Amino acid sequence: MNKTPVSILQELMAKQNMAPDYELIHDGGGRHVNTFTYRVKCDGLTATGTGRCKKEAKHEAAKAMLTEIVKHKNYPQLPAASTPAVSPSKSPFHSCPLPPKIQKNTPFFNAIGELQDICAEHSLLDPEYILTKDIGPPHARVFTIQCKISSFLEEGVASTKKQAKHEAARKMVERINGLLDQVNNIENKETFLQSSQVTDEMDQKSKNAEERYKELVTTTRKLNLGIKFAEYHTKWRDSLEINKRKRILEELHYINFNENEICNDKEQFNKLIKEILSTLETILSEINVTVYTKDIVAEDNYFMKTIQVNTCPLLTEIGMGKTELEASWNALSQIIETLKLLLS
Repeated sequence: MNKTPVSILQELMAKQNMAPDYELIHDGGGRHVNTFTYRVKCDGLTATGTGRCKKEAKHEAAKAMLTEIVKHKNYPQLPAASTPAVSPSKSPFHSCPLPPKIQKNTPFFNAIGELQDICAEHSLLDPEYILTKDIGPPHARVFTIQCKISSFLEEGVASTKKQAKHEAARKMVERINGLLDQVNNIENKETFLQSSQVTDEMDQKSKNAEERYKELVTTTRKLNLGIKFAEYHTKWRDSLEINKRKRILEELHYINFNENEICNDKEQFNKLIKEILSTLETILSEINVTVYTKDIVAEDNYFMKTIQVNTCPLLTEIGMGKTELEASWNALSQIIETLKLLLS
């Protein structure tokens, strides 16, 4: 088995009763450029090496130092060195193949951040990362991390948890991007169908891609919390389908609040309020919005009622009246007027 540059340099210096002096001079460089640099000093000579991890950087530094020694000391050609490689083993700990090693000149791709941006842009569920396997001896651990979005799963395998997580995120980014490309083609589906050249196979692929994309999208579209608070309701309104929003708006306009309908017959008045509240609940259930009512403690001779709908953020209206029914009537009329303004 070939010796590593570090071991060769160590043996060479040991023969001269010396030892290489390694110093880490660049640690990481941040989340976007993950590189390390080691400097090694031996017998008055200095060399540096850079790598994706500390181990790789140290080996590169040792390799550069060996070159310097041969060049300045006129030593015979040293034995070929190689970076450590995983030796064949029958151990079950090495049954999982590791991803190919990234070349040190390859630009760093932040797959985790990219996946988070894709999910936010397309209103997808946030990705979940789950450690599913942790095998191997302490000096050669192999980690498997699963990335999950809705029913979609991708796995990353690496010698560190961080690398495994990035690998899983990278696979998920590629999968979703490929799926989005198919969905974008579906937008021109009607044009394609007008052409006689469209085959049944293409039509079936389009349907499959559309169904798979819907699995990723949450039932209630998630809002980007980076927007201003004052724009939340506008963002929620725009997230609804136009036809559905118009239909709900029309149904709300059919609910009329005539002051003459307020009567002294409590039983009839209570029945009317319950009918309007039930109608409102039915209309809003189509967009997964729930209606809540609650009593509020008021001063003597007055009653207060709140009606709340769980939009994003919550819409709340308070009604006040001389009777409990009158307070409920006022709160109900105000929440419907507010919804009309919001959806217009």
